[in-house]
Amino acid sequence: MSARESRAALQLVTAEAVAYATDLANRVAGSPEVRRLALLDGVPELIGYYSEGSAALAADFYEEERELAEVRSRFTAEAVIEDRTVKIRRSIAWAASPWFDDSGDSVDARLAEVVQLETARPYRDTITTNRSNDPDAVGWRRVTAGGCPFCRMLADRGAVYKSDTARFASHTNCHCVAQPVFTTNDTGVEASVLQYRASRRSRSPEQRAELRQYLEEFYS
Repeated sequence: MSARESRAALQLVTAEAVAYATDLANRVAGSPEVRRLALLDGVPELIGYYSEGSAALAADFYEEERELAEVRSRFTAEAVIEDRTVKIRRSIAWAASPWFDDSGDSVDARLAEVVQLETARPYRDTITTNRSNDPDAVGWRRVTAGGCPFCRMLADRGAVYKSDTARFASHTNCHCVAQPVFTTNDTGVEASVLQYRASRRSRSPEQRAELRQYLEEFYS
């Protein structure tokens, strides 16, 4: 399975998870409180189920890439699924909030954002964590879906993120994946200072302005 084929497989997993979650949201009846409680009861379990598939897909892909790179040492990739129950429940409550107000936002759209992001996360965490634990891995590169300027910038030049602290930045409906890079096939250039900076969770106002200008100038 190539990196793009693995990305397409992940997209199928997340799409199925979203479909089941939105179906649940549309089938449940009652007051806003009752409907929200149904989501809080059902969606975390659904995310957990599809997260296992997402992480397993990544572990298989990691080992296939390692074999293709002809790494001689032994290493078994492990599925990585963090306990995000509290954060997921908060996100589900946010998704259900249009049932309680007149914002006009779609519960289905919000819920899809939450489920897609949370079921894709274990795939990326599995790749980046195993890369950190594998002595023969030098980093990971980003494989994009091709449309988002931000993601294209992060993947530009086939950049390899070699720092153990490098974060896989993602956004709503982001379908990018991480591809491991090993000592035997390290053919890419290391990510630039700007690429590392753009991957951070937090940036100063000046850094955000610099990034916006850079994206508008070179990736719009």
